Amino acid sequence: MEGADVEGLGARPERGRLAAGIVAGVLVGGLAEAALLFGLDQIDRWSGRAGPDGATAAPVRSFLNAGGWLAVPLWGGALGAALAGWGNRRLRGRVIALGLALVIASVLVPAVRAPVTLAPNPRTLAAKLRVIRRDSYRAPLDVLHVVTLSRDPDPRIRELATLALGRNRVVDDLTHAARTRPIPASSPPVRDALRERLEQLLAADPEPAVRAEAARALWNAPQAFGRHGAAAETLGAVLDRAARGATTERMAWLALDAAAGPPDAGLRAAASRFAAATSDSDLARAARVALRGQR
Repeated sequence: MEGADVEGLGARPERGRLAAGIVAGVLVGGLAEAALLFGLDQIDRWSGRAGPDGATAAPVRSFLNAGGWLAVPLWGGALGAALAGWGNRRLRGRVIALGLALVIASVLVPAVRAPVTLAPNPRTLAAKLRVIRRDSYRAPLDVLHVVTLSRDPDPRIRELATLALGRNRVVDDLTHAARTRPIPASSPPVRDALRERLEQLLAADPEPAVRAEAARALWNAPQAFGRHGAAAETLGAVLDRAARGATTERMAWLALDAAAGPPDAGLRAAASRFAAATSDSDLARAARVALRGQR
């Protein structure tokens, strides 16, 4: 009986060292990825290459947005467990520690990163539309499937994917954040990936409809993406072109939907010019409603 008590007392420090090793590994992994990203951002700033495209930090940021923000601390925890087990005097303790390290490294990390890729890869128009509809409101990491489809060569898919980048589980979580509805830990990193992709689409997509959808997505979700002046300017330009009959009716409706959202002096002025110029009574009425909402 006394031997069992002594064995139990001897096992407690070993368990404590194992727990401490895992916690220390997780903390070191998190600090390391934060320090690395900060350092690369500083290099970009000093070299004048700061920004989402072509920057030194871009590959690391993409990896973190794809789930690495959680994967790296988990790898650190696995390494901490392995090191704690290596120093364990008892064979049973070493086996438990190394087994736990393998579980953390080989099961949890792939489970975190698995939703980042499309598998199987949708090839038909119908399959791609199903992915957009299905994954927009699943787990936050599933929304990254929509980011992938926003790079599709078909402009119809890019336009629908861009719309979904502004209307999804992550944007809803951040827009309606409250104590009664906690934000999943993965939502802020995924939000950063959504904002980065929307800004890329706004600046460089060859299709005007995709650029307009990106502008509306950024402008209509300030709680998620912050206020975005370039988005408001793009929407105002859409309304000015619509007033001259130089764009589609759908894009005019899209811009008016955004104009009815957060107030902006430039967007309000564009809506006012459009209301005075358009011959479409329904669009003119929508423009006046948007103007009343911006007062």
